[in-house]
Amino acid sequence: MQLDTVLKEEYQQLYNDCQITSNISQVDTIINRIMENRARYKKVERVTDVPWFIIAVIHQLEASGNFNTHLHNGDPLSAKTTHVPQNRPPGNLPFTWEESAQDALTFDGLNNWTDWSIAGSCYKLEGVNGFGYRLFHSDVKSPYLWSFSNHYIKGKYRSDGIFDRDLVSQQCGAMVLLKRMEEKQRISLSPQDGIGDTIDTKTPKEKVTWFELYRKEEAGISYPVIAANAGSKIIEVVELKTKLTDEFVDMLGKYPTAKTFLVAPSSKSVPPATAPDITITPSPSLPKLTRILRWGTKGDDVKALQQALSSLGFDAGDVDGEFENNTEEAVKAFQLKAGLMVDGEVGPMTWGKLGGQYDPNFSTDPSDPVNLRLATFAEIEAAKELSWMDTNSEAEKYLSPFRKPMQVLDHIGTAPVRFNWCAAFVAYCCRKIEIDIPDQPKGFWATMALVASWQFWAKQNGYWHPKGSVIPMRGDIVTFDWSEAPGDFNHIGIIRAHSQGSSVIKTSEGNRGNTSGNFTRNLSAVSGIIRIR
Repeated sequence: MQLDTVLKEEYQQLYNDCQITSNISQVDTIINRIMENRARYKKVERVTDVPWFIIAVIHQLEASGNFNTHLHNGDPLSAKTTHVPQNRPPGNLPFTWEESAQDALTFDGLNNWTDWSIAGSCYKLEGVNGFGYRLFHSDVKSPYLWSFSNHYIKGKYRSDGIFDRDLVSQQCGAMVLLKRMEEKQRISLSPQDGIGDTIDTKTPKEKVTWFELYRKEEAGISYPVIAANAGSKIIEVVELKTKLTDEFVDMLGKYPTAKTFLVAPSSKSVPPATAPDITITPSPSLPKLTRILRWGTKGDDVKALQQALSSLGFDAGDVDGEFENNTEEAVKAFQLKAGLMVDGEVGPMTWGKLGGQYDPNFSTDPSDPVNLRLATFAEIEAAKELSWMDTNSEAEKYLSPFRKPMQVLDHIGTAPVRFNWCAAFVAYCCRKIEIDIPDQPKGFWATMALVASWQFWAKQNGYWHPKGSVIPMRGDIVTFDWSEAPGDFNHIGIIRAHSQGSSVIKTSEGNRGNTSGNFTRNLSAVSGIIRIR
């Protein structure tokens, strides 16, 4: 079943004509419950790129909004699923609801879907439940979408493959919920207004759509200049005088909506460079950051964040300690200006740009999916920028677990020498958040201190995804095929951020020039993704 032009028009017309015919108070009660739990849905949105309200209506249809059950099918969270799809999620118990929800969405391929317009949402939601009504009972509009509306009267699958023409669905359809949420101005499904939360902002957004490249000559030296444009308006101009590749990649990564790249004619004047990235001096008014601040968090640290943003000219709304839409938009605007990955979350790097410091005992949220915990821990660990000089170096903690296993395999001698430790860094981060990483994969000739061992182990466990087969996600482990040694899986890191549609990823790595750190990589360098779930 393809989403062609005819089907798009049908979905759009059904949505336009949709009217709630009964139980409107029940519909509003469901929506109120959804809004109360929006923070949990948004947490899953951040790791899947599936809009939180789509997650919410699936949760309502599959599990009646119960957070003690799997999003896949409503089976109890205390065990793996027993109904279709069976034996999900992969891995070992216990699972948080967020971890299970992420697996359900990736299992159905929703994380790779980008068209969340009305027609696109209808298509994917109907697909989650199955196209049986459309294919075999075309006179019945899917109750999964349209129950409680004028488009549905009766007829329902009693169980898989068993259709009962007189059975009436007792659940509100997903598109009926979404239409009511839009009527109540909770969300927008209009491409013109922006699909997503209805956000109270006074300044219209400017979306960068194209880049223009210039050549500038100064004192006998020439260098490139790149301009990011929104229509006819220049948003940012960067002179690429030094660190050409890194600065260029960072520039591209900031504007994933830009799809066109033009070379300016030599007769066109080179625009002046815009103001450099924000530079903030340490702020004694900011408390030490002890957690990730994101939509739904509350507290004095959020209040301090709002004050800091507002003092810099980024309107975070009321200074009330509640991280909601206006605060998230202000964070995103600040991140864009500061040259950070724009994700609307405040972690150590964003906090540092604001002038604050983070607590060395920074904690991850235990309800976060494992990949979010991994990305958070890796970012903090990599920010220490540790180097290995000898066994007294703090970085020895990455290398030491593999010394004896490598000696047994006769890969190193007894002398405590430095070996390439990018993979050892990844293993350390995984183990610190209790991901079970073996010293040596069963049946392989080397330890997990070798990048090729990670590829072998990942394929053994169903974690391996070749380049281009999946969209990178936060907390994925990524292998690099460097141009210096084409075809070799010779480097590895952890993805801490990626914006869907962007050509770059932000990584946390060990042993880049014998130092750990947080870096930017172009997707063209990626050879594979290891997604541990």
